[in-house]
Amino acid sequence: MKNTHTQGPWHIGAGNGNGCIFSDSGRTRLEPGGTTLYSIAQMGRGWDESEDDANAHLIAASPDLLEALRWFADELPSIIRTHCPLGVPMSVSKAHDIACAAIAKAEGRVA
Repeated sequence: MKNTHTQGPWHIGAGNGNGCIFSDSGRTRLEPGGTTLYSIAQMGRGWDESEDDANAHLIAASPDLLEALRWFADELPSIIRTHCPLGVPMSVSKAHDIACAAIAKAEGRVA
């Protein structure tokens, strides 16, 4: 499926962008006052800052995680054909199913 999300990598903002997730390639728009950089996401700050920081890191890693899952889901059938002539262990099949479900969720195909 074609990527429709903002391309990665993403990073956690600092300074005026503290608490936001930005794309390294930028999401900018020329406006009357100059160029504005827009965040991908703004992190809410709760009572547990370590949890908030962990959430921000997870979100910032999302494009990389999705790319890794797509590679795994695409390559696993070929790896199995080459290295598992007697069949695939159930745990490997389940891992593939979990990866495909996560990809579908990331692409908005399931809730």
